[in-house]
Amino acid sequence: MNEPISPYVLTNENSPAFWLIDNLWMPLAGSFLTNGNFCFMEQVCGTGIGGPPTHSHPSDEGLYVLEGHCTFNAGGETVKAGPGTLVSVPRLVEHSFTVDAPNSRLLNFYTPGGFEMLLMSLAMPAAERKPPVPGSTPMPPRWMVEECSREFGQIAGVALPFADPPTKENMVTKPSTVNPIKPYGVNVNNARAYWSQGVLWTILATAEQTGGSYSLMEEFCPKDAGPPPHTHEQDEVIYVIEGELTMIAGGTRLNAKAGALAYIPARCVHSFRVDSHQARLLNFYLPGGFERVITEFGVPAKSRVLPPADLKQSGTDQQMTALFQRVGMQAVALPDSLRDGSRK
Repeated sequence: MNEPISPYVLTNENSPAFWLIDNLWMPLAGSFLTNGNFCFMEQVCGTGIGGPPTHSHPSDEGLYVLEGHCTFNAGGETVKAGPGTLVSVPRLVEHSFTVDAPNSRLLNFYTPGGFEMLLMSLAMPAAERKPPVPGSTPMPPRWMVEECSREFGQIAGVALPFADPPTKENMVTKPSTVNPIKPYGVNVNNARAYWSQGVLWTILATAEQTGGSYSLMEEFCPKDAGPPPHTHEQDEVIYVIEGELTMIAGGTRLNAKAGALAYIPARCVHSFRVDSHQARLLNFYLPGGFERVITEFGVPAKSRVLPPADLKQSGTDQQMTALFQRVGMQAVALPDSLRDGSRK
């Protein structure tokens, strides 16, 4: 697909919604809208026992826990994950997980995309935006799961996800023999954090950790925070955990509140402004590398709060400009209409 792609915002209130294995699934980004680069879904796991047996994908996968608790098994490692935990699973690495608390909310993303097609081929449209009554949605036929897994990139272990129930025996994982990139889990309360540009940045995934596939940071922002018009060579994704933003992307003004995902393709001129008192955002870059702007020129945060008003940045303007060029970011000589005194 070589057609240009456009920026957009989609929320968990107006996205498509599906039921499968007693969970509610809401796709917020799919392959068609992202040129095949990315897919992203929000899940609400209703039964407290959901989760797949051991499997792998040809895509890199990440899972972020918004609410509740899960246990992830990946590449022979186990991660107990509560709110604010990212689990990064490299491509072709065995993994499985259990949901340890009913109505756990997870964000589930893949790069490149494609997994959303598996989901939508097997699921049924949700009658409402909450998990179905346990056991009320039929399991898809096994032959269909096998064929859709083959077409859309799900590699079964000893059991087949969406067809076989998870058991203690079929959820065991082993280290990968084909991918040297390791799975890991990290929580926002323990990850490296920096102060920069009036924002608290927490580093959840770097290009080094993901084999260059993506990087991910959590931003804790005050009112009016956000960058002026700029571009970069990476696709950017913003998921709003708390708060509300106004964005201008590709000349279009967009609003994004809690539960919204904004997709900004590479080389698209964009800016945003925090409209709420504060905001918490997940900020993805595909491929990774942009996090160097924060890790090389930010100041290590002394506490998990907004930076002091008199904080001095490290490095010179010339050094930062040179780094911007290396990571593919470029300021654009356009008026910053989000900060010209108008809040329209």
